[in-house]
Amino acid sequence: MPPSLESLSVELLDRILSFVQPRSCLFHLALVSRNFNTLVTPHLYRDVFLESNYPSDGNRHILPFTLLMLLKPSTASLVRSFTFRGDFHNEESLLADIDDNKARLPWPDHPERDNILKRLIKEISHSPEEEFEWQQQVLPRYSHQDTAIYPLLLISLPNLRRLDLQVGIFVDDFFERTFNRIARSEPPFDVKPVFTQLSDILLVGSDHMYPTPYILFEACCHLPAVKRLFGYRLGNEDDDPRLVPSKSATSSIQTSEQDSKPNPGEPSAPLRKLGSGIEVLELRDSKLHYSDLPIIFGALMSPHTLIYHIGGYCGLTSIQTPAILSAITIHATSLHRLAIDHEEYPFNTGVGDNEIADPISFAGFAALSHLRVAPVFLFGYEDLHNAPEPGSVAETAMVNRFLGAFPPNLENLCITNAEFVFNMEHEHIAQVFKVLLRQKNCVPHLRELVFEGEFEQNETIGCAGEVIKIAGDVGVNARAKARIFNGYCKQRGWGWDEDVGFEAIMHSPEMVQVWPKL
Repeated sequence: MPPSLESLSVELLDRILSFVQPRSCLFHLALVSRNFNTLVTPHLYRDVFLESNYPSDGNRHILPFTLLMLLKPSTASLVRSFTFRGDFHNEESLLADIDDNKARLPWPDHPERDNILKRLIKEISHSPEEEFEWQQQVLPRYSHQDTAIYPLLLISLPNLRRLDLQVGIFVDDFFERTFNRIARSEPPFDVKPVFTQLSDILLVGSDHMYPTPYILFEACCHLPAVKRLFGYRLGNEDDDPRLVPSKSATSSIQTSEQDSKPNPGEPSAPLRKLGSGIEVLELRDSKLHYSDLPIIFGALMSPHTLIYHIGGYCGLTSIQTPAILSAITIHATSLHRLAIDHEEYPFNTGVGDNEIADPISFAGFAALSHLRVAPVFLFGYEDLHNAPEPGSVAETAMVNRFLGAFPPNLENLCITNAEFVFNMEHEHIAQVFKVLLRQKNCVPHLRELVFEGEFEQNETIGCAGEVIKIAGDVGVNARAKARIFNGYCKQRGWGWDEDVGFEAIMHSPEMVQVWPKL
């Protein structure tokens, strides 16, 4: 008689199940027998992925799933990662014309449903008014306010380690108030802490053109166990700070709980610094107000990797390069890897009235070994676009400023947006890099130099080849990487080495290397 799967050891079967793809196979396998159901269940709930159902938004199964997690803590404890992609369901979603087979499912009929929800809401509410407001949104059988439901679900997952949320512009503050209270260890989270194992978070903006407010990002900086925090397409559409009061804001006396609730369009009160243990923070295609950067970066205790990739070209937030450097400098002794980069060139129409595009220096970052930076931050707008007269005092000042801009222990230098180095109109910038390599005592430990950008013209490639050849002559391993926007090969990962994976994101630019060395 041939051996059956059930004759294998539990350990071996569990190992086999961890490789089963697609996940739909696990659903069928769970129905084979009681033994297989027991083995498969942890794999089914380990990685939860929900996406919104067009055209109603939100996930049609969210209410039954939430109740299951609340009714069965043993099942909720199996969840290790949670992902949501799409838009949250709300009142406007009810206007969509939806087939009954695709419609949002109601709360299941269960005798304890309302009691469980009321008990949880009462536990986390800080006033009778707040408790009533939350109940109004959650208790109806066809509850439509996802932003009031998801916080209840997430805090009920005790072993959650990875959170991946696509967030939008909230019309309420259920998410914000819950995350802020967890970050501040306010009741009930002072005696019943949650997110104690949550180490990796990705917050994704919901619009690929306009930045999404970063109302949750600061709170995530203070969560107790977070080690790696990533943000995508976060920022401001206007030029006002989100986390500190603007100068034009007038003070007012708040007389009730309702008055003190934050308005989604107004700045949020900054959280007190709790000494976050975050090691890696990455903001990609994001544009935070320069006044908010010290609050975000200042929430970290001793990060070793910080990546700030400016994007959100439709946002009107001003950029001030000295303010960016000042906010990061507090970590000059702990940072080993630092990236200050941009997506679309932020000064295409020139430097705005409230903007500063001066060159910045990284010489004070004693521990920094890896630096990824766009030319505009090294040279400033003026020197980048207007070549000083050869042999002039201005040229000497530009070269000396550049040669002294690097940290003493730099080993790896990546210049992004390299078209600003090798295009003919920026020929003077390429010459300065040649000077740097010929005076290698300015970067004595440099062993790797990467130019990353668009290489579409023969002149650009030829100019890059000259610099790369000089680098090779002085013992520096140099290469070029081409950036491709149209043409899919692999979604770009997260972290310094882009080896941290989350679920796919729409409109994410790709990166491929087209030649190792010229």
